[in-house]
Amino acid sequence: MIRTAQQLKGKIRNLSMGDSAKAQMLMRTYATERFLERLSLSPYRENLILKGGTLVAALVGLEARSTMDVDTTIKSLPLTKEDIRAVVDEICAISLDDSMAFEIEKVETIMDDDEYPGIRVYLQATLERIRIPMKLDFSTDEAITPSELRFEYRLMFENRSVAIMAYNAETLIAEKLETVVARGVANTRMRDFYDLFVLEKTKSVPIDEAVLRQAFVNTCGKRGTSVAGDRIDVIVREIRSSREMSSLWQAYGARFSYASCLSWPAVLDVIEGFFGKVKVCS
Repeated sequence: MIRTAQQLKGKIRNLSMGDSAKAQMLMRTYATERFLERLSLSPYRENLILKGGTLVAALVGLEARSTMDVDTTIKSLPLTKEDIRAVVDEICAISLDDSMAFEIEKVETIMDDDEYPGIRVYLQATLERIRIPMKLDFSTDEAITPSELRFEYRLMFENRSVAIMAYNAETLIAEKLETVVARGVANTRMRDFYDLFVLEKTKSVPIDEAVLRQAFVNTCGKRGTSVAGDRIDVIVREIRSSREMSSLWQAYGARFSYASCLSWPAVLDVIEGFFGKVKVCS
């Protein structure tokens, strides 16, 4: 286990090979690992369910996905700033032999693009003189189909994993497909399109199509998103013809090297393929 800033910098230097952006991403990933191990040892390990970009990165590999936030759905806990602060404080207080400390800087209510409310916690992870900013997002009342599962989160620098609860792949995909439908051409979240593409192309986890269809139906129902008639086909056509969305994708590729060689039409082909699997039951 890493115990000093010098050890951490050395390992990250070897992996990043002079790429400062990659080094920052690896630092954030390491801090995330330290928090997740504490979560795995806490009384809340069954209550906080990992989803979003951190889960995608764990499934497809760090070379194919980076993320700045830790997204979770909470179960059997109240979603208030006071309660979430208390939960995070208790998790961060767990002592491990890693010399890492966490401090809450701010807790705020969030409304993600005016759609899904939640709580965001800003953390600072500290290892000697190293300071690593983190964000933890908490939401609730999501439809997980059929249920969350035990996930072995592999650590970067150690030959072991930590056990946490996480979305199953079908619900992870269903939520991203629902977002594509709900936001249509107003969607600026290119990471959702990329995640769908990379999950399909890497085949990193098996997908049960029947479960995926039901997860999509349940997610759309829970969020009040209509998929009646030919709405999905209409939205996909609008997205394909949108110059603004094509430009957003080009900007995403310029920012993240793992997406730079992917064409927008090829990504949308994969999205359309997913919709072909789920809209039978919609």
